[in-house]
Amino acid sequence: MRNGLPRTITRWFVAAVASGAIAALLVALGMGVAVLQAVTAAVVFVVVTVLAFAPGLRALRVALQRLQDILQRGQSIHQLAWQELGEWGEILANLWNQAHKATQALQEERALLHAILQRMEEAVLVADEHGALVLANPAAHNLFQLPANYQRRRLTELSLPFQLLELAQRALRTGTPHMGEVQVLHPQERLLDAYAVPLTVGDSSVGVLLVARDLTELKRLEKLRQDFVANVSHELRTPIATLRSLAEALLMGGKDDPEARDRFLSAIAEEAERMGRLIENLLTLARVEAGRQPWRKQPVSVAEVAQQVLNRLRPAAEAKGLTMLCRIADELTVVADPDALTQILFNLVDNAVKYTPQGSVVVEAEQVATPDGEQIAVHVRDTGIGIPPEHLPHIFERFYRVDKARSRQLGGFGLGLSIAKHLAESQGGRITVQSEVGKGSTFTLWLPAASSSAPQAPNR
Repeated sequence: MRNGLPRTITRWFVAAVASGAIAALLVALGMGVAVLQAVTAAVVFVVVTVLAFAPGLRALRVALQRLQDILQRGQSIHQLAWQELGEWGEILANLWNQAHKATQALQEERALLHAILQRMEEAVLVADEHGALVLANPAAHNLFQLPANYQRRRLTELSLPFQLLELAQRALRTGTPHMGEVQVLHPQERLLDAYAVPLTVGDSSVGVLLVARDLTELKRLEKLRQDFVANVSHELRTPIATLRSLAEALLMGGKDDPEARDRFLSAIAEEAERMGRLIENLLTLARVEAGRQPWRKQPVSVAEVAQQVLNRLRPAAEAKGLTMLCRIADELTVVADPDALTQILFNLVDNAVKYTPQGSVVVEAEQVATPDGEQIAVHVRDTGIGIPPEHLPHIFERFYRVDKARSRQLGGFGLGLSIAKHLAESQGGRITVQSEVGKGSTFTLWLPAASSSAPQAPNR
């Protein structure tokens, strides 16, 4: 006997409380505090039923009944409720507190895991041993266009890439991790780096973890870097070879002939200037792309800048017999860096002059209401050779030339339009193009307007 309780009843009581507490803890780990209270209430009910057959335990039964009522109502348990049970209340209170702490710790771990998965850039999928999807983070939803009711659906039903399914099957079959590249074709083409890891408990397989990282942008940048190195090497190879041959000609006796010497030195100066322009263009492009170029954005008169650009290029245009016109109202202004705007218009007009054998180059501007607000559209129109439709998507790429032979003959590197595009974007604008082979092209620079439009100014 202990405190008047038969030993048999004591063992029953402790066993019931301990097993019930363990069951409550396990359920709480899966479903939370509310379920913990419900299960504990059920355990107390069992104990009350057991004690109903024990004589002389009315006070203990009443206290347990009160505790059962509190738990069933989902209320918090006051310390007095435990104290009314004596040493059994202390046992129950300790078990309750341990289970409650374990539940809180698990909930915190779950919240942390949920936050990590929500913010991961990699797509994460978890499937059970039968291939049914049980978890997917937002990145996986976006990448694979998963339906809202994806849970418990088999991976093969979700239109996942074949290579990804193959990785999952191999990981489940072999019990070892597998990795590889996965190509996604819908809704847009992407290249993924994916790996599959089998999930095991002891010696039993319980599922597979799939993680996929989007390599599309990295691959694109890698290709751009490779193309850039190849193009720069190619562009430098020609002037360097020319300089070497001219220097060798001078060393082999050309320096003794005044006429040949002057011709060779003039060619050397031209090639050196060409290399200098290439390097300057590359540095400009690198600064703009890296965002390290400081800008002085302010209201700038489009007519004033356009007129300056036309004056600089007028000798080259007149040498080809071209007519140059500026039709821009003096009141039209944009918010931009003056030097950036000058460089953009210079590259566009210079390009028009180079590829217009005859006719005219006209610069016009107008104010247009767009979904992004009032903007100034500056049109550079020419009557040149035009651009074939298949080349239009690529003309703003670095080192891209529609006619490579003609471009090199005119001294171009294929960088002017790329620089203009990046400069326009750095000013909050963009460049569009329309062209027809044999009739000419129109490049349009769009920039935020700084003032209202005005009537068109007369031709200059």
